[in-house]
Amino acid sequence: MSKKQLSIGLLGCGTVGGGLVELVNRNRELLRERSGVELTIKKILVRDPKKHRPGVDPDLITTHPEKVIKNGCDMVVELVGGIEPARSFIHTALAGRKHVVTANKALLATDGYSLLQAAAQQKVRFGFEASVCGGIPIIRALRSGLVGNQIHSLTGILNGTCNYILTRMEEDRAEFSEALSQAQKKGFAEEDPTLDIDGHDAAQKLKILAELAFNARVSAEQMSVQGIRDITADDLRMAEELNCVIRHVATAEMAGDAVTLRVEPVLLPSTHQLSSVRDENNAVLVRGDAVGEMLFHGKGAGSLPTASAVLSDIVDIACNKTGRSPLSKRTMDTKTPNIVSRRYLRFPVNEPSAIGPITTVLERNGITVQRAAATWAKNGNDRSQVKILTQSCPAESLDRALDEISRMEALQGKSLVLRFAE
Repeated sequence: MSKKQLSIGLLGCGTVGGGLVELVNRNRELLRERSGVELTIKKILVRDPKKHRPGVDPDLITTHPEKVIKNGCDMVVELVGGIEPARSFIHTALAGRKHVVTANKALLATDGYSLLQAAAQQKVRFGFEASVCGGIPIIRALRSGLVGNQIHSLTGILNGTCNYILTRMEEDRAEFSEALSQAQKKGFAEEDPTLDIDGHDAAQKLKILAELAFNARVSAEQMSVQGIRDITADDLRMAEELNCVIRHVATAEMAGDAVTLRVEPVLLPSTHQLSSVRDENNAVLVRGDAVGEMLFHGKGAGSLPTASAVLSDIVDIACNKTGRSPLSKRTMDTKTPNIVSRRYLRFPVNEPSAIGPITTVLERNGITVQRAAATWAKNGNDRSQVKILTQSCPAESLDRALDEISRMEALQGKSLVLRFAE
């Protein structure tokens, strides 16, 4: 097999960038054997040149981006993250007719279409497999492997941090703060975990996947996003009693000429294909008209799984430099679905007798209560709780009832609503 030479300019050498250097160095011979590609990293952009980076040649380090982008490399790999200066770096690389690979989900969710358009105009490749689900090849599956399918929906666990926290709460009976601390110690959660635990990371990834699945630009204006910070260990115990688990799930579905996008914690039956996804793992369930259901499952967090996806894009571009998917100019509106399902409701109240007025409001709005219970606060730091399981009801009816309940003096905090995924 004749060798294909590919020189790389690497922007960023943090967790993922360092993992990429490690993989290239470790598996250089394996890459030659499997693909015939000879990879060379020519320059690496860093913020702190004095920082010790095991396995990284100090002579490759620079703090000047132009020395990476304009050094004659064939490809630029952007791993600095964020919107700027990452966007400017990529546009500069594309203008210089260099192939680009990125793992930057925030930038792709914000400006992915214009970057793909710029790559198409310059007749170069733009790879972003690592932007969603770490080492799972879901991007490539949607771009090429499932190209002969009309995708009806995709449902997935897209955030490893949330999944790790919920798994630890479930299996260790830990409270949210304790499980979050464990995730931070293991490197699955940032010091400021807001982007993950409030659902915005999963929302960015869902937008990227939806645009690929439905071959259109998709607006995220009406995407429903709910995080997991209000979930308690008691909620996980309740789920277990119902033979369910709680998972943070992102869903994109076709709805006529529009698409529905939602990110939320849901109650999954123990028999559901996503219910067994544990710890930092991710999974995506794709439904297409030809293949039916396909489940993609694997590591969704960590330096090496993400670096593996980056390396996959690099090798694919090296072997297929001219293969580019056509860029769709179609746009699709998003809409909020009026989902009919059972719900679990939890209300913090000043006294358990609030159960009566709450159930009255629900029933007045056409919501049948299947089970209701009230518990006393165990100590001064807790609040009494009213917990309710409803029969299947439309989301619009429930929203009206919740709006009325929110104005009750008895309510002493934020209520929790979890949908049963049937």
